[in-house]
Amino acid sequence: MFDLARESFAKHGDSFFLEESECVLIISKALLKKRHEDIQKKRRFLFSQKQEVLSGLVAQLQATDTFSLTQHLPNEIILLTEKTTVTMSNIEISEKVFFVLLEKTKVAIGERFSITKNIDNEDCIREHGMARETPICLERYEAGSSLVIENIERMSPSSIGCSLKEVLLHNTGLINILPKLRIKRDWEAEYLGLNTKEKEHVAGILEQGQTICFGRVKSMWLSEYAVSVVTKLSHEDFEVEELSLHASRKKHVAAVLEQEKPFCVGRVKSVWLECYAVSLITKMIIHEDNTMESFVLDAGKKHFSRILKKGDSSIELGRIRSSGFRVPKEIRRKLRYTLVDEEGKEMLEGERP
Repeated sequence: MFDLARESFAKHGDSFFLEESECVLIISKALLKKRHEDIQKKRRFLFSQKQEVLSGLVAQLQATDTFSLTQHLPNEIILLTEKTTVTMSNIEISEKVFFVLLEKTKVAIGERFSITKNIDNEDCIREHGMARETPICLERYEAGSSLVIENIERMSPSSIGCSLKEVLLHNTGLINILPKLRIKRDWEAEYLGLNTKEKEHVAGILEQGQTICFGRVKSMWLSEYAVSVVTKLSHEDFEVEELSLHASRKKHVAAVLEQEKPFCVGRVKSVWLECYAVSLITKMIIHEDNTMESFVLDAGKKHFSRILKKGDSSIELGRIRSSGFRVPKEIRRKLRYTLVDEEGKEMLEGERP
């Protein structure tokens, strides 16, 4: 018979979690061995390949309608499908278990729930009071099934506690899960990267009224429709070392430019805007007590049309290190800024580059 521990994606106690094309199985070695022997007797031939074993097992099981995921799993084989509502509350589970269940079942998030990094050979479920809060790397490059989108839509804001190390979401509806995360304000993430060419992938974020708290982020890169997410980030206690925004089409920044109110990016050390994203400075407010190490507008003539329509010195940028100031000369007159040297001393007109 196949190695259950090796083939599973998570374990808890004597039970192992197996992912199949349309379901999730929770089973122990003892129960699998017994069922395997029973199936062999009935079929009168031996088989040991994983797919054969599980196919025969699934055929004999009936999926449960509801299942409460707790630290104490029942001593029976559990079959979870898209028709199963899995309730999770008062526990912390590994992110592997969470995202597989998000894809395969109907997920219902209750109170005091959080996710943490999956650690091989360790139990994937803990009581919430014993949470490890190990930071996770959230990385996805797939659009996500309709079930994933439906699950996210049902979740309450800030209902999933977690600590983030890195986030990289590319062309996936999973971007909409960000408002559902409950992240500590004093937490510092290494990287936040969002990119999508589908408006629906950020619709859930833009439609909500509240902002998203990410605390401090070392490097943030938002591309295409994902640039609009910057308007939903809470500027309270928000700091980012490097902020990069890229938009290859006008439509990618349309939602931001149509807003009446400007948005605040808090304290930021480096800003790099590319293509149509350069127009976002007409809506951007940078914390007044801030000195940028670099400020770059990297775009062609057609991308600056909105800025050129503004009055001279009408766009406030604040203090910028002269060594990191890279803006076309014809655009500079539209900006109001103060260049400083490496020591933070204001530079006179003749000293400016």
